[in-house]
Amino acid sequence: MKTIILLFALLLPIFSIAQFEAQEEVTVSNEQDDDIYLTGENVKINAKVNGDLVTAGASITSKDSISQDLIAAGGEIVIQGYVGDDIRTAGGSLTIDGDVGDDLVAAGGEIMISEETTVQGNLIACSGKLDIDGEIKGLAKVCGGEITLNGIIAKEATFYGGTVIINGEVRGPSKIVAETIKIGDNAKFYADVEYWSENRDVDFKNSLVKASANFNEDLARKEKKLSWGFFGAAALGFWIFYILSAFLIILLFNALFKNWFSKAVGNLDKDLFKSLGNGVAYLIGVPLLIVVTFIIVIGIPVGLFLTTLYLFSLLFGHLVAALLISHYLNNKNEKSWNFWTIIFLALAIAIIIRLVTFVPFLGGIISFLILAVGYGALVITLLRYKASLKLST
Repeated sequence: MKTIILLFALLLPIFSIAQFEAQEEVTVSNEQDDDIYLTGENVKINAKVNGDLVTAGASITSKDSISQDLIAAGGEIVIQGYVGDDIRTAGGSLTIDGDVGDDLVAAGGEIMISEETTVQGNLIACSGKLDIDGEIKGLAKVCGGEITLNGIIAKEATFYGGTVIINGEVRGPSKIVAETIKIGDNAKFYADVEYWSENRDVDFKNSLVKASANFNEDLARKEKKLSWGFFGAAALGFWIFYILSAFLIILLFNALFKNWFSKAVGNLDKDLFKSLGNGVAYLIGVPLLIVVTFIIVIGIPVGLFLTTLYLFSLLFGHLVAALLISHYLNNKNEKSWNFWTIIFLALAIAIIIRLVTFVPFLGGIISFLILAVGYGALVITLLRYKASLKLST
C-alpha cells in the first residue's frame, strides 16, 4: 500500500475513475460508462464509449462513438465512429472516417479525412501526405509534403507544403505557401487568396468567386514562422518520436534485464523506505562524487565516465521506473502477463510519468521520488546479488 501511495500519487485518480487495460490484443465489445485508457499491439473499439478514450498501439481501430475526447498514438489509426469532442492523434497512417464534434489536431506520415467526415471545429494538421475530402466547419491550418483539398473549408485556411492541390472550396480568406500550387477545375475561393510559389504565375482558372489572388513575396520569408496551430502539430510530432523511441528502449531494457526488474520489485513493499533512501543517495551522492573526481586531477577520467553514466540514467530513468512499476503490478496481483503486455503497460506508464514532469514543482517532486524508489530498488538487488556471490565463494 505504501508503494502504491508513493508511486501512484498522481496516477491513482486516473485509475479510480477510468478503466485501464493493457494487453497484446485489446477489444472493447461492451458499452463503456467511463473514460477508458487502453494500450496494446492491436486495439479495437467496437462499442460506445461514454467518456474520453486514450489509447496507444501499433494498430488502432474505432468503429463506434466516443462521447468526449479521443487521444490516440500508434502506427495505423482508423477512426470510423463519431467523436463528440476533440481528436488529438499522431501516427504513421491516420484515417478519419467519422464526424468530429469539435477540433481535429493530427500529425502523421499520411492523413486522410474522408468525404463522409464533418469536423465541427478547426483542423490543425501536419503530415507527409494530407488529403482533406470532408468538410471543416472552422478554420484550417495545415502543413505537409503534399496537401490535397477536395472538400470544404468554411472559414479561413492556411496551407504550407511542398505541393498544394486545391480542388475543393475555401469560403474564408486563405494563404498558400508551396513550391508548387495546382488549382483544379472544381476549386472555388469565396474570399481573397494570398499565395507564394516558386512559379509566380499560378493559374487560378475560374476558381475565384468575387475574390482576388495576390502573389505575396513576404509569405516566403514567413514560411518558417508558423502560427500557433503548427506548434500543436510540432508537439504531436515530438510525441510520435517520443513514443516510438520509448517503445524501442523499453523493449530493449525488458529483453536484457527482465529478471533484474522482477527481482527488484519482489520485496518492494517491505523495502520501500530503504529503496527510497538508496535512490536518494544515488541521485544526490553521485553528482557530489563526480565533483570530487574532477577536483582530483587523476580522477578526471573516472569523473567523465561517471558523468556519462549518470546522465544516461537520468535520461532513461522514467522508462526504467515505468518498467519497474509494470513488473510490480504483475507481481503484486500474481498475474502472468506475457512479455508484450508488460512492454505496452510500461509504455503507457512512461507516457503518464512524462506528462507528470510538466506539472510545475509538484511534477518534479513526484518524478524525483519515483526515480529514487526505482533506482534504490535496483541498487538493493545489486547489493544482494554481490552478497550472495561472496557467500557462495
